[in-house]
Amino acid sequence: MKGRTLLGKALLLSILFILISSASTVHALTLSDDDGNDDSTNDDTEPEQHRDSDGTVWIQTDIMTVMLNPKLPSYQYWYTSDENGSLSRFLVSYMMIVEFEDSNGDGVYQPNETLAFAPLDAFEWSLQTGAITNDLGQNTEVYASYTKGGLSEDWEDGWFKDWMPGYDDDGNDSLLASDGEEDPEFDFSRFKFMTLQFYGHIFMDNYNGTVTANEEIKANYTVLGGVELKIDIEIGNFPFLSNTSSVAVLNYLREDVASSGEYDYHFILHEESGDDEHDSSEVMDHLGDRFEDHDENDDGIDDVVQELSFVDATTDVTRGFYRWLDTAVMTMLNGSEAIVDVSASYWTDGNALLLFFAYPNFDGGSILHDPSLGLIEGESPYTPPMGLLDLPIETYALIGIAVILIASVSLIIKRR
Repeated sequence: MKGRTLLGKALLLSILFILISSASTVHALTLSDDDGNDDSTNDDTEPEQHRDSDGTVWIQTDIMTVMLNPKLPSYQYWYTSDENGSLSRFLVSYMMIVEFEDSNGDGVYQPNETLAFAPLDAFEWSLQTGAITNDLGQNTEVYASYTKGGLSEDWEDGWFKDWMPGYDDDGNDSLLASDGEEDPEFDFSRFKFMTLQFYGHIFMDNYNGTVTANEEIKANYTVLGGVELKIDIEIGNFPFLSNTSSVAVLNYLREDVASSGEYDYHFILHEESGDDEHDSSEVMDHLGDRFEDHDENDDGIDDVVQELSFVDATTDVTRGFYRWLDTAVMTMLNGSEAIVDVSASYWTDGNALLLFFAYPNFDGGSILHDPSLGLIEGESPYTPPMGLLDLPIETYALIGIAVILIASVSLIIKRR
């Protein structure tokens, strides 16, 4: 009798072990939303957007969250699984527009070439959002568009003093090229008729785009669905002081915006000469190093897309990126279009990486350029807990079946 009891207990334990092992196997083999090789995202990645009472806009997919500042074209982004971006959060802000004379002929901007500039927080900004839906009522795209308005009375007037040459506290306002007579060092009224828009898109599925001029396709690119926000920068009616000058837009990038100090990040600039590592805390001596456009297949033609990465300094894992096309579409006053080169220069100032896109003179017309920001799918630093309460529903179902079977076997054994 004692042997039969032990045999029954062993049988019960074996059944329980097999069922729990099966549950673990099911859990281990269940594909997450990020797994698989499908080029498009599923319904769970349908982007959503909402606006807080202070005007802050949030765009979210199951992988990526983006927060937009209502007062300035500025984007913070992180993995949705990492609540509030506590472990990894990155910043891309558009902070300034500059007119410069390329005196050294390198095609990019250095501060000593400045003719005039305006910080973008000197203007009012309208932030409009919306969604594009398909025939089934599903969001296929969420968009957020910053449009420049008039001059603002509330802006930070000193953040650029330390690095913008020609500007100081002694009344040297030669770079401002202002039309105003009162308090000229803070008057950017000559830029009031300039048009400027930053139009952002997050697509549900991968988006295949083209750079087209006069109905002729010049380049192709892909925007990743659910993990990448594409931005159309459009500048028009720029108040040029010279017919030989160029325009630069400042991309102000920070890699460590997360609230937790557990992770540390740096930039990797993917240039033709190799990967160039930088950190915001560095202070570079040379202001305006030219970004060397990459030519991956060494065919003598630069890649259409240029890129820098946000990399975990401890694990060397790439979590985020910022990309831009090395071409833009110029539209002239007569409506004709042309594809023009976009070059870039950069430096770090101890607070951020300052990356300047340089565009040629478009003389009363407009320029349209496409950068984008995004995350690497599957590389979130957040590790979900795996306690009993975190098991999938399939596991609970199998455990329930195990309990019923064990109870039934116990009853049979007891009756015998």
